[in-house]
Amino acid sequence: MVLILQGYVGRPRPGKPKRGRGERGGSVLSSLSALPPALRQGVAHLFLDIAIDSLFNTCIKSFTERAKGEQARGGRILSWALVVGLFPLACGGQEALRVSLAGAEAARARHAAASSLSYDNLKLGPTAWSFGAGLGIEANDNIRLESVDARADLIFHPRLDAHMLCRLSQINSLTLDVGVGYSAYVWHPEFSRFFVIPGSALSLDLYIGDFWINFHDRFSITENAYQDPTVVGSADFSQLINTLGLQATLDLNKLILKLGYDHVSYLWLHSTAGTANSQPNGESDVFFSSAGFTFGSGLVAGVDLGGSLFHYSDVSPGQPYSDATEWNAGTFVDAQLTEHMHGRLSGGYTVYTPESTDMSAQFSEYRGLYGRLELEHRVNQYLTSRLSGGHSVNFAFYGGTVNMYSARWQGDWNLLRDIAVCTSFEYEHGSQLLSGGETFDRYGPAISVGRAITEKLDARVAYQFYWRESDLPGRNYTVNIGTVNLAYKF
Repeated sequence: MVLILQGYVGRPRPGKPKRGRGERGGSVLSSLSALPPALRQGVAHLFLDIAIDSLFNTCIKSFTERAKGEQARGGRILSWALVVGLFPLACGGQEALRVSLAGAEAARARHAAASSLSYDNLKLGPTAWSFGAGLGIEANDNIRLESVDARADLIFHPRLDAHMLCRLSQINSLTLDVGVGYSAYVWHPEFSRFFVIPGSALSLDLYIGDFWINFHDRFSITENAYQDPTVVGSADFSQLINTLGLQATLDLNKLILKLGYDHVSYLWLHSTAGTANSQPNGESDVFFSSAGFTFGSGLVAGVDLGGSLFHYSDVSPGQPYSDATEWNAGTFVDAQLTEHMHGRLSGGYTVYTPESTDMSAQFSEYRGLYGRLELEHRVNQYLTSRLSGGHSVNFAFYGGTVNMYSARWQGDWNLLRDIAVCTSFEYEHGSQLLSGGETFDRYGPAISVGRAITEKLDARVAYQFYWRESDLPGRNYTVNIGTVNLAYKF
């Protein structure tokens, strides 16, 4: 359409051949196809704005400058040609172009997002740092998670946070996020210990053509016993989890391929090591891959394939722990269901095979389905609701390998100005897969209220309740946890 109309624009005078305005316009338009998709779309928007403005001005002039009718008619034709020719580029045709996850533009966007953080506390060579501090105060009426003779305590959790960004190039970067602290028990100081918050990690992002490669080392030291539903009768629960691995993403616009490997180490740090209540250390090698296809309209579907090798060390005779292998295959669907609702559904088949050498223990293979559902719904301006749940086989728990069903609902309320209110309810049903295991149920509600006190100081008050029931005697409990947290950014 554009090439046909450009012949009517900018006629050269006889005897003086020259390159007309239409030829210049055609050259610019034809060169758009050589640009990257995201850049082409941006240029198209710019030309579309110019075309609309040109069309408006030309129409006005057509009524006031009839002496220039020939040129005015040519200008109108050029304007309509630009509108018709560039409209599909500006609007993305029938389907909007998606920016590649691994492309240079996406890399620059992630780099810019990281750079926009307040890394202004310290600049050391090519690195920029920011720091923060926090203080948590916890009131817990059952620190040992016991069914009888529950002990209460007041616990202080001072904490320091550090964030580092190192720019290796315009698109490649190295980041470090870490938070460390100490839990000080007032009435039972023997349980005081250090912790490293989950989410602490060293991460390297490299972008090579259509590939996005991430190398990472994620680490944490968890110390709240109630965070693990299998822990009972222990107040000095402390576990180091270190995940070292990489993930490669190949983004071909319509098709997204992912391949990764993680080596995960589980090291128990609590003081009861070597006793009957101790847990063996463990490690796992996790392989995972996926292929997702974009169908448009916010719909992505694909397949997952993975496997794991589990290994325990220092297992005492008679303990129900065994090396094992696991593999899984399944599918997933990720969709924008409505304007205000997003969902993801995944599921498949898994096989867990213990490799015990202890003939006195009754180890058996587990085969079954796994699945997970996630829904996020912005109900209105006052409430955003999140629902998640599913079934999985988990190796990382205190009680060994656990067959787990879980569900959680969360509501984020925007009822009062500058005050964030969050309510939630969760339910867990688990059973140990190895000999001597238990079956348990745990559930409870939670609520938190947060507010920014100053530009750099935030405060949050929270309450959590858990009720645990087990088919084994002495492993039931209830616990009430109230916390006040202050966080300051330097």
